[in-house]
Amino acid sequence: MGSRLVQGGLCRARLLWGHVCLVIRGGTVVDGTGAEPVAADVAVAGGRIAKIGEVEGSASRTVDADGLAVALGFIDPHTHYDAQLFWDPAATPSPMHGVTTVLGGNCGFSLAPVNPDDARYLQEMMAMVEGMPLVALEQGLPWDWETFGEFLDRLDGKTAVNAGFLVGHSALRRYVMGPDADQPASADQLQQMVQALHDGLAAGGMGFSTSLAHTHWDGDNDPVPSRFSSTEEVLALAGAVADHPGT
Repeated sequence: MGSRLVQGGLCRARLLWGHVCLVIRGGTVVDGTGAEPVAADVAVAGGRIAKIGEVEGSASRTVDADGLAVALGFIDPHTHYDAQLFWDPAATPSPMHGVTTVLGGNCGFSLAPVNPDDARYLQEMMAMVEGMPLVALEQGLPWDWETFGEFLDRLDGKTAVNAGFLVGHSALRRYVMGPDADQPASADQLQQMVQALHDGLAAGGMGFSTSLAHTHWDGDNDPVPSRFSSTEEVLALAGAVADHPGT
């Protein structure tokens, strides 16, 4: 399947091909190519930019951008919106700063894959490493997935931003090794982690993330699982990414 973004669908569903639903008028367009800014209108039809220049006629919605900059949406490559998007699909406050695409699953801390009995461990780990309220993690997510693809499916079309997720090392270790994730991995366990990573990337994971930082601790105040990995383990997992173009 290849890497995929969870598509922001809160406004996209209202767009119709061939119909100009939005015109942003009179702004200064900064197109991201390095070209000089230019005063122009921007027309949107069918969820895509249809014209940049002088746009005549009416639209379903017109925005007066006089005195404002009109730019492409920004990509934030390092977020931890993995949980927040379930109760805040707008990824507040990022869109207020022009962000339209976010990447989660950073630092080895993804919410999938996960064994049903280990949801509590991931909740407490995220509460510790990211300072999230534990009650929000307990009650704000359905925790009804196991695979990485199932996790992506729960968010697809339900967010206002586009979102991509890396497959996290700590989640992989806990998924394969359970409570023994604070030990070196055996050859068989490493093979299972590599396979689980392949599965996650094939389902749409954007890549692999890990952390060996001594500042990351789980809910029991123990080092997070990725900190117990060997160099060989990290290289084997990173090597798996090469088999998935676009990650």
